[in-house]
Amino acid sequence: MRATQRACLVENFEIIPTQQGANQRCIWSYHLVVEFWNSPFDLLAEAKSVERSLLFALCGSNHTSEIRSFSYQFNPFGVSAQVNSGQAHIYIHTWPENGYSAIDIIATSRDKAYEILERLQAKLLPEKVCVAEVARGLSQAEWGET
Repeated sequence: MRATQRACLVENFEIIPTQQGANQRCIWSYHLVVEFWNSPFDLLAEAKSVERSLLFALCGSNHTSEIRSFSYQFNPFGVSAQVNSGQAHIYIHTWPENGYSAIDIIATSRDKAYEILERLQAKLLPEKVCVAEVARGLSQAEWGET
């Protein structure tokens, strides 16, 4: 994993699913299951701010109109938001009172998934990051009998 801008503790867990009789992997996408700990309250509390952070994480400064985004503001605070493109998706749920975010990043390549993660770290400034990486996609032909 690449270095981040802030000093940040990163825990990385690789999950490699095994299926009955699976000998060969056909990877279609990479899914990062991420937890951010100790982000500043104000970066997690307001829906439109979180949505802008996700848009930046997905596209950098090259935001296009082909990106779909949605956010929901909980009362008194907290956010659920998502951004989607044809190449990647990000979903987030925040608990600003705890400085905590639960995040799913799904991208067509491992490098793209980690680029998104890096940009999101730069925006939400967590002190600790936990990442579980899941390579997605085994075809039924590779599973054998179920």
